[in-house]
Amino acid sequence: MEQTVKWLETIHSRFPLPTSRFPLPASRFPAPCSFIPMHIAFLLIAHVPYLRQPGREPVGEEPLHTLIAQGLLPLVELLTDLHATGLRPRVALACSPLLTAQLSDPVVRKHFIMWMEALLERHAEALVQAEAAGDGHAAYLERFYLEWGRRRLRAFEDRFARNLPEKLRELANAHVLEPVAGVASHAYMPLLGREESVRAQLEHGVLHTSRHLGRPQGLWLPGCGWRPGLEAAIADVGLRYVIVDPSSLPDGLTPAPIWVLPKRLAAICPDEGLARHIWSDELGYPGDPLYRDPSEPSGYVARSGAPYDPYHALRRAQDHGTHFAMSLLAEAKRRPHDELILVLLDIAQIGPQWVEGSTWLQAVLTHCATHGGIQLTTPSAYLQHHQPRVTAPLNGSSWASGGDAGWQGAEAEEYWQAIHAAEAQMVHLATNYPRAQHELERVLNQAARELLLAQTSDWPALLSAGLGDEFGAGRWRTYLARFSQLATMVHRGCLNEADRFLLEQFEEEDGPFPNFNYRVFAS
Repeated sequence: MEQTVKWLETIHSRFPLPTSRFPLPASRFPAPCSFIPMHIAFLLIAHVPYLRQPGREPVGEEPLHTLIAQGLLPLVELLTDLHATGLRPRVALACSPLLTAQLSDPVVRKHFIMWMEALLERHAEALVQAEAAGDGHAAYLERFYLEWGRRRLRAFEDRFARNLPEKLRELANAHVLEPVAGVASHAYMPLLGREESVRAQLEHGVLHTSRHLGRPQGLWLPGCGWRPGLEAAIADVGLRYVIVDPSSLPDGLTPAPIWVLPKRLAAICPDEGLARHIWSDELGYPGDPLYRDPSEPSGYVARSGAPYDPYHALRRAQDHGTHFAMSLLAEAKRRPHDELILVLLDIAQIGPQWVEGSTWLQAVLTHCATHGGIQLTTPSAYLQHHQPRVTAPLNGSSWASGGDAGWQGAEAEEYWQAIHAAEAQMVHLATNYPRAQHELERVLNQAARELLLAQTSDWPALLSAGLGDEFGAGRWRTYLARFSQLATMVHRGCLNEADRFLLEQFEEEDGPFPNFNYRVFAS
């Protein structure tokens, strides 16, 4: 980031600076102090539904590539750079298995390079046009975006050899990063209709995370969705903690870690007060007038409506990083020293929706890693030395006002009826065909994949928000239609040439988990 700022300084034309909503005192960040340090854990979460396309062009994959370029790549770079300087920027990372599967896919990697090259070509053409028109500010921005894009592409191809999961695993082995499991296809767990589905989502989520990032100790549930009864299934797959919304805690309990199952499974809540600094556009850092307006596609406009200037925006992000670290330090002085503060960060929020967010995070982690009043940790490291003092059951909850309404709106009723029927059918198939081999085993494995993809929580969330005709929300119908076709093949017992053609097509187009075993759905 410092190189970017220095480069900007050489070509920068200054604009009047709006005042930050989070002014810093003149003393800036305080010097290390003598009191016992507070335990701070950052949990970064990332998810994109299955967007991978089998064709030669990256059509339809733009949200995935945008998250890689503006969220994941900057994160991997800053963690690698901070670690190389001798710092210990410890964080926990929960990538949904669907996202990790796409990051590991050679087709997605190739498409990302093509997408970046096309993006750079557009910026190069826009630079020529801006210079010809005598638009100095547009030319300045296009030079910035060209330099930014070239650095990102070089990092992906050369520094990380196109393999982000492998680099994340290296960071995990260096104890910079703690992998946190997600459920296989990012399903909203409280509303699944069969315990066999719950087991399949959990078992394959842990297996997939272990294979790509390292053995997880904890679980991030989509939407922090919880219902009583999940605790046994989670503990049975060997996990030690689960992240839940504070609304799940029984009345009277503070948001400290508690045992849900004594000595087996702990529940940890993110800090709600600190989250407002990051998650709220109206009250938090992302809404600062200097930052780039994410709704404006040209990248030329700041949130204030003034011309966007990355020099000032990145400097403001550094200041906001210092302010957040000071807020953490203030909490450390106010709370008992053995408490844990868990800060939840969505990589989409500090990436595509707030492009300066990675600079903010670098400043935060640098301050935290070098200040004696803060001890960066991870949830599992904290639990190893600080056992919960309370055992209590959790209430049903989510981060959407504490309930299921964000996934169970009226327009999602048909969706859930279809999902529950398909779940019952999949359990029947897995139970009645336990020894399938060859083509029949392939058909059953693909039927299970189609069901998993239909269970992705994005679909009922979009339907419940009244966006059923947008953002690919109708994909669940395609997945369930294919599931039905595959179930019919199983009942027939043998495949004809048309069946084999369809099976190969479905495996190629809907194949995020090539090692999935359908038998996990057996009752």
